[in-house]
Amino acid sequence: MDINEVGSTAFFPSCVRQMEQDEARPLFEDPYAGWFIDEEATEQFRSLIHAYPAIRETARYRVCIMNETLERAIADGVKQVVTLGAGFDMRSKIFRTPGVRFCDVDQPGVLAFKRKVLEARGVTPCAAIAGNYLELDLPEKLGRAGFDLDAPTLFIWEGNTMYLPVDLIHDFLGRLRARIPRLIVAFDYFSEHIINRTSGNETMTAATDYFERNFGAKWVTGFDDLSVFEGENKFKIIESGAMLDVCTRYAPESALALAEWTGLHSYCVLKAS
Repeated sequence: MDINEVGSTAFFPSCVRQMEQDEARPLFEDPYAGWFIDEEATEQFRSLIHAYPAIRETARYRVCIMNETLERAIADGVKQVVTLGAGFDMRSKIFRTPGVRFCDVDQPGVLAFKRKVLEARGVTPCAAIAGNYLELDLPEKLGRAGFDLDAPTLFIWEGNTMYLPVDLIHDFLGRLRARIPRLIVAFDYFSEHIINRTSGNETMTAATDYFERNFGAKWVTGFDDLSVFEGENKFKIIESGAMLDVCTRYAPESALALAEWTGLHSYCVLKAS
């Protein structure tokens, strides 16, 4: 199974996480990332990163804030973590904690590739649900897998919303909330200026075009007003901010140079109200 069978965007986060291990002061650890990427995938994404280095930078801070959110949720007592569009995410091993269950949700080809890689190295994958989460009755599938739908559950939704039509985003969240009352959702999103190519930054617009042209992945949805989630989906926003805020905390020396990019890529944590 090669990069084209799995889908190229599944490999990009692994490339970002693998490259982090070469940093003098890595922002996070992921000893598994290199297991999933071959020379073809590495070359493809290194070309992107060489042309548009800020794309890698903002992805680094996305990893940081999602890690923070997960650690905080576990410290607060969350025992169930579901990763949507999980790709080759290995937080189930990196943050394994007694009593905490993890579940990956992704397309069958991605999960099959991941399982094959892990089993070849003697690692047992976490629970997994194969399919398009927008089309599945995901709460029903989780219940069948032994998850308690009444217990606090964190959904990590990293690097997904920009690819999804806005009506499907709201429909999906509404269906989750209706069945999982103690739901927490952590996701990242782009500003509408990136989606509409109205940032005024020619390099940023070129990067958007490059990603779409070379990886067949179109960014279609962004948000400039999060209140829609509180109104339409009846969630409470418990935390939000730009990746610039995360960058300022982790690498303040880079914040000024990256401000224009990281200011248009943000994160949000929702809790069912």
